[in-house]
Amino acid sequence: MGAHYSKTEKDHTCPDHSLAEDATKPLFGSTSFFEFNKILAGSCAAFTCLVILAFVLMHITHYSKPNEQSKILKICLLLPFYAVICFLSVAFPSAFVYLSPWLDFVQSISLGAFFLLMCQFVSPSDSQRDVFFATLVIKDKKSPTGTGDGLIWFRRRWLMIFQYPVVALVAAIATDITQAADIYCEWLSKPYFARLWINLARNISLTLAVLSVLKFYGALKSHTKQHKPLAKLIAFKAVVGLGFLQRVIFWILTDAKVLNPTDTLTFADLNIGIPNLLTCLEMVPLSLFFLYAYSWNPYILHMSSSARAYQGGAHALLDMLNPKDIIDAIIFAFTMNSERSRLAKAQAQDSALSPEYSLLEDHYQRREV
Repeated sequence: MGAHYSKTEKDHTCPDHSLAEDATKPLFGSTSFFEFNKILAGSCAAFTCLVILAFVLMHITHYSKPNEQSKILKICLLLPFYAVICFLSVAFPSAFVYLSPWLDFVQSISLGAFFLLMCQFVSPSDSQRDVFFATLVIKDKKSPTGTGDGLIWFRRRWLMIFQYPVVALVAAIATDITQAADIYCEWLSKPYFARLWINLARNISLTLAVLSVLKFYGALKSHTKQHKPLAKLIAFKAVVGLGFLQRVIFWILTDAKVLNPTDTLTFADLNIGIPNLLTCLEMVPLSLFFLYAYSWNPYILHMSSSARAYQGGAHALLDMLNPKDIIDAIIFAFTMNSERSRLAKAQAQDSALSPEYSLLEDHYQRREV
């Protein structure tokens, strides 16, 4: 079932747990919990993948709005990634510590795609989106007028959301490196092991991103009600929220040492097998809910839409896998401040537009080139 862990950092020792140990008693008949878990988790993962595959096929064969549907396809990839990685963690417990941090990275990409989808809903034209946010009234209790600048608010939301993929990627790489260097320790959250600090940074980053998405949804829900934004938010938030809550619960239980092996359940079953099985089970109803929340029905062209045509097939698949829009958004998030200062100086003498307006306009023009 896996490797045998033994790690030491100076005088501090990571608990020594065998992930290859077999239960002394079968769960039923001659079947151990480990074998049963692999079958059940694998079945759930296969079901989720098949549902999402059908979902993808329906979208790429009704690919009438690429700017929206490409983001929907990126969002839906979160479920099969979750299901497959969790199944592999069940089947190969020793690989769990190396695989699990990459779930956060995939999640961060989907979160960014969700944000860009909401932006697309409020303004299909990138070049006009800054105009929309310039006129958006944002409540701000700290402001004397009770309202804030919509463009500044939008810029902050953008930064808070697209810092998450960067932090998640660095955290995943750091986890794998420190685990290989014997200084991570999956089973203890102590200052002298890397796990505490990596998880702390990752969870803070996730919290900032999710809160920003919730605020963004709250401010724009009246402008996007025809797109079922609440259902889309719930579908995505359920994946993120359940994963975060489950991770915190098992983090506490592991540190409290209350998950003790029994005759039928080994340490690996309790600390790796069961948490990942729960995630695989959760993906089954969530994949079905995705069919409703992100339905392809609004993209079906009828006879009256003869001027338009589907643009799917290989083009749609390439759009789904192309990370360019996410990469551009991340770069923009971390360069907007320097560009804003440059534009503010350049427009110091003549400017009917705010620096935020011009900055976003410049960004969208570069994207359209």
